[in-house]
Amino acid sequence: METPVLQRRKNRRIFLWIYGLALLYFVLKQVYFAVWIEGFPDQLGHLSYLAWLSDHPTLFPDFRSIPYGYIREERDGLAMLWFNPATVNNMIHPPLYYLIMNLFAGVQKMADGSYGLDIMRLRILNILLSSTTVVLAFRLGYTRLKERPPLVHVLYALAITTLPMLAYVGASLNNDNLAYLALVIFFTGLLRYSEGKEDLKTFLLVGVGFLLGSFAKLTTALLCLVMLGVVLVMSIIRTKSLKLILNKNFLITLPCYLLFLVYEIYIKRTFGSWQPSLLDLNPEYYYTTIFYVPPDQRVPMTFLQYVRVFAQGIGYSWSSLYCHNEEVNRIMKNLAWGIIYWIPVAAAVFAGFRSLIRRDGDKLPLPVALGFLGTLAYHFYSNWKGYPVSGYLGAVQARYYLGMIVPFAFVMCSRVVPLFKKRKTLGIILAAILIIGWLAGDALRLVFTYGFPSGA
Repeated sequence: METPVLQRRKNRRIFLWIYGLALLYFVLKQVYFAVWIEGFPDQLGHLSYLAWLSDHPTLFPDFRSIPYGYIREERDGLAMLWFNPATVNNMIHPPLYYLIMNLFAGVQKMADGSYGLDIMRLRILNILLSSTTVVLAFRLGYTRLKERPPLVHVLYALAITTLPMLAYVGASLNNDNLAYLALVIFFTGLLRYSEGKEDLKTFLLVGVGFLLGSFAKLTTALLCLVMLGVVLVMSIIRTKSLKLILNKNFLITLPCYLLFLVYEIYIKRTFGSWQPSLLDLNPEYYYTTIFYVPPDQRVPMTFLQYVRVFAQGIGYSWSSLYCHNEEVNRIMKNLAWGIIYWIPVAAAVFAGFRSLIRRDGDKLPLPVALGFLGTLAYHFYSNWKGYPVSGYLGAVQARYYLGMIVPFAFVMCSRVVPLFKKRKTLGIILAAILIIGWLAGDALRLVFTYGFPSGA
């Protein structure tokens, strides 16, 4: 009979195998997408921003001066990008991700004014970045779920790695990849705080995660700010004081938040909006783009109809592939059981409101649930408010939130799965259904996309 110590050692080896195989699966999927599928969202916009910053490295770019580029030939293995000076780039993101990429991208400025870009090299860099995110996520599972049986670790690992768009975006040049990494760092700090560890390491993880995320994508900044707001309100209610923000460790990390504030003040003063659009940068050009639909060409849309469009767009783009390869998009829309990928989201939201109703003092589920729901609500409001102006039905994509799969999966496995302790057989059956469903759905997406022409 094995002693508890030997059993724990055996389980740890099993956990390492589980996470190692899941990581290998995730990396191989990214290689598959990078080499054979392509069609990545906004690739030319990202490449153009990267090339422009190689000439103008700054944390405070003038977005009005960043043109959109086009690729018309390859030369010595490099894609040659030319700027179109009559355009304005719609990638109006903070520049940190592109500055980091430029450290390793090897962008070459040519004598004819074009820029030589090694696109596959950029994809490999992003595969490394997104794989690092998954490794950090798995470390949380290995260290925090170590008392759970191996099946829970399989559930946690596959909830993350079978989400189709996570690997697809990870294989592309996309600032979302830095945002996903930042969210895992931020969540690690939030998790430590929920465990009662209010030391400098906790506040540094939260602060650095917020700083990286806010300088990668404004949606990520909002996710973090809403979660922090919920944590602060919970702390004030519990302690009846401002103890949390008067903590010396928080004050040490205050520059992480002030830097973002300085950036946003610059954005507001320069472009007249906290989150500028092409309309703010160049109205004349904006009215010639796909982001503006003339009134006589618009689809009449009531509020409830827009709710349906928004829900369908978010739902589809979370559970399948959303890319610029229209043939792939057509097939993905017809694939079944996308709802199964929403189970970790539903579980985390359930855990958050359960904790609120029970007032159990758990500091983790509610910030995760309200951080997502609050940001999603603002996303909907912003799009609905802008629809009468633009008539544009795009920008309804769940990939802005994909980094939240790690908090969702962790809350599901640490807060919801234990509720089946007295119904172990039912819990095992449900876990098996999820695992088989996630793997089968992912396999279908891989099989049915193979062989289609790329839309890179």
